[in-house]
Amino acid sequence: MKRLLPSLVLPLLLISFANPAFATDEVAAPAETKVEKAPISSISAGKWETLSTADGFTTKRKSIDGSNIFAFRGEIVADIEIGKLLTVFLDSKSRSKWVNMYGGDANLESKTNSDRIYWIRFNTPFPTSDRDYVLHAVGHADHDKRVYTTTIESVDHPKKPDDDCCVRGYAYGTYYRFEAIPGTNKTRVEVEVHTDPKGWIPSWLTNMIQKKWPKKTLMSLIREASQPEVQAHPEFAAWGQAFGAVQ
Repeated sequence: MKRLLPSLVLPLLLISFANPAFATDEVAAPAETKVEKAPISSISAGKWETLSTADGFTTKRKSIDGSNIFAFRGEIVADIEIGKLLTVFLDSKSRSKWVNMYGGDANLESKTNSDRIYWIRFNTPFPTSDRDYVLHAVGHADHDKRVYTTTIESVDHPKKPDDDCCVRGYAYGTYYRFEAIPGTNKTRVEVEVHTDPKGWIPSWLTNMIQKKWPKKTLMSLIREASQPEVQAHPEFAAWGQAFGAVQ
């Protein structure tokens, strides 16, 4: 049985850390809906330790006070225009194409087009329980600098309390950043994450697998956005060209 544990745990962890972008096509929730916001750890500040620079992808980690789970960071310059990346990233219907073991999602509250709360579920192999998250995602577009960012964290919401379907994971904080590189059709992409899948998984094993999450997630996103049928998001299609991008 001990030999079987790694094969069961690895797939679970690989998907439990996925915190995809929020939907952009849902109807706003009633104004009276109240949300109890969970605390979030700050992961952006402080010193990061570089773990790998293989294949043009930089992976880093750092310790978080009060937690046995490291925060991880990934950085890459992708050979793809920012508009196509954001088309996939911001479309909830695309999640099933680039999020591992996607099991469904639902919009819970839409404050604005860039400020949403949603639920997402991940199907995990027997005998482990499925994981789910309730997440608050806030996006910001800086049109002057051609930069788009999203911060995501776990929250409590009355429309989706804990139930028997899953183990409720906790995202202390996830941060995505997309930047159009002047004079090219390339995009600098960054992600930071500090997430706990909860349940019986020990922190040392969580750390061992979660360090692969930034590369696995961003490369899957880039691959999907590179499909020929993907069109640049209309709001961001001109970002590269506005810098004098090479056609």
